Amino acid sequence: MRGQAAAPGPVWILAPLLLLLLLLGRRARAAAGADAGPGPEPCATLVQGKFFGYFSAAAVFPANASRCSWTLRNPDPRRYTLYMKVAKAPVPCSGPGRVRTYQFDSFLESTRTYLGVESFDEVLRLCDPSAPLAFLQASKQFLQMRRQQPPQHDGLRPRAGPPGPTDDFSVEYLVVGNRNPSRAACQMLCRWLDACLAGSRSSHPCGIMQTPCACLGGEAGGPAAGPLAPRGDVCLRDAVAGGPENCLTSLTQDRGGHGATGGWKLWSLWGECTRDCGGGLQTRTRTCLPAPGVEGGGCEGVLEEGRQCNREACGPAGRTSSRSQSLRSTDARRREELGDELQQFGFPAPQTGDPAAEEWSPWSVCSSTCGEGWQTRTRFCVSSSYSTQCSGPLREQRLCNNSAVCPVHGAWDEWSPWSLCSSTCGRGFRDRTRTCRPPQFGGNPCEGPEKQTKFCNIALCPGRAVDGNWNEWSSWSACSASCSQGRQQRTRECNGPSYGGAECQGHWVETRDCFLQQCPVDGKWQAWASWGSCSVTCGAGSQRRERVCSGPFFGGAACQGPQDEYRQCGTQRCPEPHEICDEDNFGAVIWKETPAGEVAAVRCPRNATGLILRRCELDEEGIAYWEPPTYIRCVSIDYRNIQMMTREHLAKAQRGLPGEGVSEVIQTLVEISQDGTSYSGDLLSTIDVLRNMTEIFRRAYYSPTPGDVQNFVQILSNLLAEENRDKWEEAQLAGPNAKELFRLVEDFVDVIGFRMKDLRDAYQVTDNLVLSIHKLPASGATDISFPMKGWRATGDWAKVPEDRVTVSKSVFSTGLTEADEASVFVVGTVLYRNLGSFLALQRNTTVLNSKVISVTVKPPPRSLRTPLEIEFAHMYNGTTNQTCILWDETDVPSSSAPPQLGPWSWRGCRTVPLDALRTRCLCDRLSTFAILAQLSADANMEKATLPSVTLIVGCGVSSLTLLMLVIIYVSVWRYIRSERSVILINFCLSIISSNALILIGQTQTRNKVVCTLVAAFLHFFFLSSFCWVLTEAWQSYMAVTGHLRNRLIRKRFLCLGWGLPALVVAISVGFTKAKGYSTMNYCWLSLEGGLLYAFVGPAAAVVLVNMVIGILVFNKLVSKDGITDKKLKERAGSSSLSSTRWRASSSSWCTVSSVERSRTL
Repeated sequence: MRGQAAAPGPVWILAPLLLLLLLLGRRARAAAGADAGPGPEPCATLVQGKFFGYFSAAAVFPANASRCSWTLRNPDPRRYTLYMKVAKAPVPCSGPGRVRTYQFDSFLESTRTYLGVESFDEVLRLCDPSAPLAFLQASKQFLQMRRQQPPQHDGLRPRAGPPGPTDDFSVEYLVVGNRNPSRAACQMLCRWLDACLAGSRSSHPCGIMQTPCACLGGEAGGPAAGPLAPRGDVCLRDAVAGGPENCLTSLTQDRGGHGATGGWKLWSLWGECTRDCGGGLQTRTRTCLPAPGVEGGGCEGVLEEGRQCNREACGPAGRTSSRSQSLRSTDARRREELGDELQQFGFPAPQTGDPAAEEWSPWSVCSSTCGEGWQTRTRFCVSSSYSTQCSGPLREQRLCNNSAVCPVHGAWDEWSPWSLCSSTCGRGFRDRTRTCRPPQFGGNPCEGPEKQTKFCNIALCPGRAVDGNWNEWSSWSACSASCSQGRQQRTRECNGPSYGGAECQGHWVETRDCFLQQCPVDGKWQAWASWGSCSVTCGAGSQRRERVCSGPFFGGAACQGPQDEYRQCGTQRCPEPHEICDEDNFGAVIWKETPAGEVAAVRCPRNATGLILRRCELDEEGIAYWEPPTYIRCVSIDYRNIQMMTREHLAKAQRGLPGEGVSEVIQTLVEISQDGTSYSGDLLSTIDVLRNMTEIFRRAYYSPTPGDVQNFVQILSNLLAEENRDKWEEAQLAGPNAKELFRLVEDFVDVIGFRMKDLRDAYQVTDNLVLSIHKLPASGATDISFPMKGWRATGDWAKVPEDRVTVSKSVFSTGLTEADEASVFVVGTVLYRNLGSFLALQRNTTVLNSKVISVTVKPPPRSLRTPLEIEFAHMYNGTTNQTCILWDETDVPSSSAPPQLGPWSWRGCRTVPLDALRTRCLCDRLSTFAILAQLSADANMEKATLPSVTLIVGCGVSSLTLLMLVIIYVSVWRYIRSERSVILINFCLSIISSNALILIGQTQTRNKVVCTLVAAFLHFFFLSSFCWVLTEAWQSYMAVTGHLRNRLIRKRFLCLGWGLPALVVAISVGFTKAKGYSTMNYCWLSLEGGLLYAFVGPAAAVVLVNMVIGILVFNKLVSKDGITDKKLKERAGSSSLSSTRWRASSSSWCTVSSVERSRTL
């Protein structure tokens, strides 16, 4: 109430406080200019004995000083806390000098060591202008801001430069007592705290952790809080309380700080409130000081501004005690409040003269536009010579009601308690939140932040010892002598050790000699001018540049050195004869001489249009050579004609004309593409035709038929035929690659699903891909499985469904019942047989280990609530680290992704291994999917051009040894002629042939015909080796049983050693049609399709029979009823024993060699 505010207490209670602050301000001004601190620095400022103040960075950190610091000293860290407010620069930091902020306990001058150093760079973030204000709280002896310029090494004196971006900031500081802080300090600190918390967020927490004041809504309610405290816009400057013109937060208006002329003056005090209660208006003004030479005086903005005041509703007595907070004299306030109190209780105000009362005025308008309000009326007392003093009130009030409902503004609930600190030591964070009660009846929403964040626990974590470390060296001081010999010095400080760490090692000061020739000024060369143009366009030319000598002056020496300079040039060096590709006749085309690095162009053959391109390059020895020609711009006449016809149909469709003959065009393209493509340009033209066909199907110009769908899919299969592999590799270099193919198929599924009449399901199976299209309503959708039951496949690869896809029915739900009843979805699934081999994903250590599957749903769902489930069968054995990948052109490759994946990404899929041969992928998006695997060391499937050194040495030594054995046997044949010798020689020949084929096969993986022949003959000779071992076992059994005859060669041995392997190979080739003999990676039997058992089966049978014969021979030799003839028994025993050893070693060698061959390949 106003009667309470009129008590005389505040005047003489506030007076001692203001007097104390005034004395402290004088002491602070006396010590403000003291230049002291931790070292003899040219611009070091130490502030002590001052409890508040401000400075601008431009004044404390001058541009011509290389090393400056500003230090604030805490009088007693146990009794006081330092607070700082920083107004940052509006642009980020980019200059060489950076301002760092620290707090430390003390500084040892003898060792130049800072003790207890702690950085505040993370709290202030001076280089981050996104938060214009920053606050911090320091509790140690010193708070320091230091700018360290990089040391100057190219001159003897530090160079002056323009101020960096970090120099454009201002700082306010405040020293507050921890116990019984002053009311004035609490007012300012509470405002800082409000601004700090209002601007806080998770990335920029508030740096004020706690205050000794009780701050409530920006006003201090500390130990001295009560009705006697000053209110309103009371600010401090030089320890004197005053109005807003003294506020320290107005630093942004005079950041220059050097008496700049022109601009706005400070705002005046707020005027009286126009109403005592129920909401009034206060105004304040300012004046403009015109700046000379500036149009309009240099002032922008308004001359007058206002704010609401006395918002409290008027009480029953007619008014409340709220009034303007402007400063007035105590006597005037008491007189005014005394009159208000008398009128409030119905007593007349003091009058003079001899008045007589007039009539009442009309009732005023209701004070509130909604709800309950007040109306007033007044009257005047008119004086007369014969009347007495007027009696009764001069003003009356009454209640009034309005039918309108008052808007209820949104209101914040109380703040939640501050959360626990995120860290028990070091620098952590705390936050608190509040909830907004929503507005009603058109009220305003809540204003202000919902969450506030501040730092906590600013203390070093105890841990292992931290050694001291040196700061950067200061710049070298000026030379001690202006001429001749002098000395320079530079220093550095040590950030002291913590927890028992070692002291900084080394010296804190360095000196060096300097010699300045500033008395006589010698001539000095200016910078070189730019180089002139080269004298020739190629070959050995020259360029010239010159420079100008500035000086000499005062007897200095002339510039030394040449005035101009020359250098050799030749940006386009004339090619040498060996750097020019000679004229060449290749592919029935004559290629003319072309310098290295250029591309020659020749017209395509007569059956095609376009140009053949061929590039001339340099090899490692610098010799020019022709690269293979590129036919990417050659298009056959037949493909060109179809391309032109398709474009004509598309032009008609775009004009809305009826179309005829579209099916004939597609059928013609099927027939042409079945014969393969002649050039890589044919692939590009076919993709263009299919893209245009899709656009034609999309329009009302033509409705696709089931035959068109089948032909479209067949054309795609023809493009993916194995004979087009080299064309794809060449075509992908030009741009249209797998991305264009995936996009084309996805658009085709969309068009067919929604444009084809009476479509329910479409299922197309070809030699190289399988396409499935399902159209189903969202209301009755079920899970979609691929492949569907009862499918018919024309190719061997598609007869057994190894790969499976399951699309959950939840994908087809929009979440709205009405929308689901009317929605129709189209699901397309494509299984590519050999597309993975066209994508060039196979590397030295990785391989695409599955077929490629694409899944698309139209219209695309927003998200997959149930993951897409795909099961892949592995294509290669001996691989590890199976990873599900998907095609994602929007994904940016990361450092953790496998190298050279391109648009393939592992994000979005989860890999679930099922067994050694299958992997399941659970993916949260629709795309194209595959399995990427890691090749083990012994399963490397990279196409090698030359055999490895180990293979060459092994096969070579084996072959040479066997060849020497054959030569020895042949040379002494007359003495050792026997059936065993013949068997041994045939066995050696089969092994030598196998070794030769192994080496040949390593170099012929790219030649399919030769590689197939090598695989077939290698199959034959490997089986021959095993069969000759079996023949030798048969011969040993005949020897011990007495059926040994003297015939040199028996036809049965030759049939078993050479005939049986030939029969097995012939049957295998006949049944498989040579498919499986050789793969893209090795010249051996394919691991797929079971062809490998054509070798493993006979080899295992030979080993098993060999073991049985060996057991029978051994039993025959050791039995009593065996051989009775001693000579025959000894001969058979020695023969059987040696042959058994040889047979065992030979059989083991053949088995190991074959297995190693299979593993190596």
